[in-house]
Amino acid sequence: MKRALAVRDNGCIKCGAPAGWSHAHHIVYWSSGGATEISNGCLLCPACHAAIHHDGWEVVMGDDGHPWLKPPASVDPRRRLLRSYHRRTMTLAA
Repeated sequence: MKRALAVRDNGCIKCGAPAGWSHAHHIVYWSSGGATEISNGCLLCPACHAAIHHDGWEVVMGDDGHPWLKPPASVDPRRRLLRSYHRRTMTLAA
């Protein structure tokens, strides 16, 4: 499953750290009944994983099948969704 997440996310969805440095994270926490499956997972490096659990950041799965980040109100009072790191920085080939 981590390999599939690495293909989809290409590393930490918040900061872009390499997949090899990242942990698999349950979007809906396992302790809250979240399933252990690709559609409920994403990759986060240790620092970003801590930010999700302790600093008010949230991850939501978008209709596009990719994880999106919801910053805390202290970062964005409107809490606008952000694309995952490697999707924010994608460019189209000419």
